[in-house]
Amino acid sequence: MSSAATPWQPGQHVSAAWYLVPLFFGIIGGIIAWAVNKDKDPKRARNLLIFGLVWTLVPVIIALAIFLYTVPFIAPPTYP
Repeated sequence: MSSAATPWQPGQHVSAAWYLVPLFFGIIGGIIAWAVNKDKDPKRARNLLIFGLVWTLVPVIIALAIFLYTVPFIAPPTYP
């Protein structure tokens, strides 16, 4: 019976598959992956959180840059 409920010990291996959670869910997935893995492997948990943050912010910054670059070239309609 004791093998059914073994507590997690700090420093245990965390699967690399956890990087899929922030990949699909962005910063929310990074927070979830961090919360689940913070006691098992704090360094990997921090990396998952950073990955989720970067994976969310970089596309937003790129989209904002493209938007700000293209807006000045769009002329308002002229009326006779």
